Amino acid sequence: MKAYKLLTLIVLGIGLGLTSCQKDKDTQPVPNSDENQLVLNVNSNSKQLTAERMSYLFIPVFDTTYQGFFNNSKYLKSSHTIIPNPSHQFILIAEMSSPVRSNNRVMSATHVELLGNKAYVTYHFNEQSNSGFTGADLYEGQMDVLDVTDPYNPVLLQSATTDQADFNTLALDLNENAGQRKVWMGATDFKSGGAIFQLNLVNGEIPTNAVLSKTKTPPGKSVNSVVRAGDWLYATAGRTAGGVFALNASTMAMDNKIEFTNAKYNAVSGTAPGSKHVVLKSGTNAELQIYEVSTAHTLLNTIPLGNIQPEDGKSVVWVKDNIAWVAMGYAGLKGFDINTGALVHTLSPSNMSPESVTNGVSVDDDYVYVANGSGGLYLCTITPGQQELNVVGVYQYGASANYVMARNNYIFIANGREGVKILHKIFPGDYKIICDYDHNGVPQCLEPNLDPLCPTLLPTLSLALPEAQNAITNHPEYFANPNTEIKLIAPATIYVTFIDEGAGWKNSLGLYHYPTANPPATANDIKSTKTLVYPNASKVGGGGALLPGNYIHFVGTFPAGTTIGAFLVANAWQGVSPAYPTGLSEGYYTHYTRKQLNPENKQQSLLFYDASCDAIVLTFEDIRIPGGDRDYNDCIFKIIVDPPTAIDVSQLNQL
Repeated sequence: MKAYKLLTLIVLGIGLGLTSCQKDKDTQPVPNSDENQLVLNVNSNSKQLTAERMSYLFIPVFDTTYQGFFNNSKYLKSSHTIIPNPSHQFILIAEMSSPVRSNNRVMSATHVELLGNKAYVTYHFNEQSNSGFTGADLYEGQMDVLDVTDPYNPVLLQSATTDQADFNTLALDLNENAGQRKVWMGATDFKSGGAIFQLNLVNGEIPTNAVLSKTKTPPGKSVNSVVRAGDWLYATAGRTAGGVFALNASTMAMDNKIEFTNAKYNAVSGTAPGSKHVVLKSGTNAELQIYEVSTAHTLLNTIPLGNIQPEDGKSVVWVKDNIAWVAMGYAGLKGFDINTGALVHTLSPSNMSPESVTNGVSVDDDYVYVANGSGGLYLCTITPGQQELNVVGVYQYGASANYVMARNNYIFIANGREGVKILHKIFPGDYKIICDYDHNGVPQCLEPNLDPLCPTLLPTLSLALPEAQNAITNHPEYFANPNTEIKLIAPATIYVTFIDEGAGWKNSLGLYHYPTANPPATANDIKSTKTLVYPNASKVGGGGALLPGNYIHFVGTFPAGTTIGAFLVANAWQGVSPAYPTGLSEGYYTHYTRKQLNPENKQQSLLFYDASCDAIVLTFEDIRIPGGDRDYNDCIFKIIVDPPTAIDVSQLNQL
């Protein structure tokens, strides 16, 4: 059998969203008004809102990443097909439908921001001037507030609406004061044209009697982006008229205004004074304007971009590590060094599907997420020294990916009238995998021969831990012994032998280590040392292909004063399929031999020494206590310490 190579890949999931087309209301006559407030209609019936608009799913996405591994029937081409080892998995956890108004008019999602455990989504009507609607009927705005405390069950807490303005974008203030935080919505106001509405959130939520104060941005007739940095709120507005505006974030007084056409988007390299303020001017002679975040708002540099088409599409800018990523429409994605102006990264149209139009981009520490309209969401990685991005995943789902936001391991994708998709980037166990493995989850670095197991070892253990008998009740002395891990008193190497399993689940086993004098307080403290040893710790005839006596070397020689522990990921092995290209999931939960790392300090394992066989035996109960039969014989392994004198076996439970 050929090994499944460990590639650094990912199964996706992703983004945030805006709409693919920004309505051009610059051609509409906009009457002047002295009104400077707007009252929101706030619906805080979370149960009803969630039931009406949220759909919960748990679907791995980016299957097209693995299209080379599967035939048209969505089965592996052969058992010899190489399986990648993902750094992450992406799960579509929920979809939120767009609001529907009278005459079945559907609003379009325009922007998403995430702060702490709250997400904020804005909407507008996105009616074009030839839609047949006129006057106030062209306008309606909404902001939703979601609670994402539970990553797999986001809740729609509130919706706040107005029929006086479109909400095109939003920005949150940098700080909270006495539970209150400002949020600004960039808008197209029926009476004023371009405007910014300010609202004070209370503990992250919209107050019941929400009144927004309005700041006009003449001559801009539609504010399309706002961003907060230093003492200022920056905004871009207008296509045929407008520019970039710097407003005092405390007073909303206009500190600086630079007028030009096709002001499309703005972003910042940081929130502190002295950071860079990056402004996108779109159109046939598009450019990036780089300003200083300061009172003077000095223009530092201009970077020519060429032609951005379509002009009425979304063209988002995202700045990270002094690289400005620009969604260039038909021209794909480009990343520029904002200090030198050099083009450093691209995602070329030739590397995307023909229907792709790059509307949005978001970047985290791991990936570049590209919203490519009908082409879907592209998942990309950066290779140092290489300009072109590597496309490692494509998520197409029958709607247009218009805006994406990746933050805190969430990816929100806004799809215009098709609503918002919420993906969660997960770390499959936060572990390394010891080596390549085959389609049954058998590691390819097993020792060439079987470990000759002592013939009395398993019968003796069966007497101590009989099937379906509660070990906690029958042998409380086993659980009174605090020695549940391997504590080395001399340098040693470690091997792990599979003996037997009787579990209904297909579990995964791994090892970790830490200095004995500095035990971990949380599982996060040993994350960097966790290594999965048996991806599928199941025997032949039990859902796996392991034989009693299969054993593996836990690479490395560990010094005296090291403790070796084990972890079991319950039901992690799902079998290789398009949904689980590596065969692995994050499982139901993870058990640790150090019980302090388990919920409520529950002990899920036992460690024994059989003197007649000179063998150390590790056993697990795979169902979380107090569930299951508590017989502690679901997974059974032998731990080999070489030399044997490196551990004091007298401290262990004796068989």
